[in-house]
Amino acid sequence: MPHRTCSGSLSMAFRRKAPIGVLGGSFDPVHFGHLAIARLALEHFDLHKMLFIPAGVPPHKPDTVCAAAGQRLAMLKLAISGQPGFAAWDIEIRRPGKSYTVDTLTAVKKRFPGRDTYFIIGSDNLPEITTWHRYKALLSMTTLCIAHRPGHSMRVPRAIRGARILRFPSPEWGISSSRIRKLLAEGHSCRYLVPDSALRYAAARNLYH
Repeated sequence: MPHRTCSGSLSMAFRRKAPIGVLGGSFDPVHFGHLAIARLALEHFDLHKMLFIPAGVPPHKPDTVCAAAGQRLAMLKLAISGQPGFAAWDIEIRRPGKSYTVDTLTAVKKRFPGRDTYFIIGSDNLPEITTWHRYKALLSMTTLCIAHRPGHSMRVPRAIRGARILRFPSPEWGISSSRIRKLLAEGHSCRYLVPDSALRYAAARNLYH
């Protein structure tokens, strides 16, 4: 066997597998801010793929979800259809009870053995991480990738400074899903805020009016 083939095989054997990106949220509805952050993280960190995971019952925001879980998943799938490297996973909405990130990341690691996980969060989530369920276990199994949210500091709380934390260039997207729901309820167009396919789905079912 030629030497170059053997050496190529060895380099492939020891090459690190690209990580899996994880972006969770209510996606109620999914908007272009979600998609832009996901795409930038995918490219910046050279991820294998980005998993969008819609929340079932968010433990910190149990009463803020408007559309049903299946509807939020449907809008998400429409929004990412045809987008290379993007995938949706319904693990949290199939899980009974509250959705805990530590359980979700454990499931991701089982589904993609041998790959690290990169958990994408906004800087608005930084101050509350220490209140999350089993946050120390969560931080031990993933790398936090922080996207800046306007009006929120990128300062990492002292309690989690030993964690694996990365920052990446992200759009200064200041609008939230709750603001979009309000705009839609008031009859405003959100065409340039939400993908057309998701907007059509929501309008056909009168989700936010």
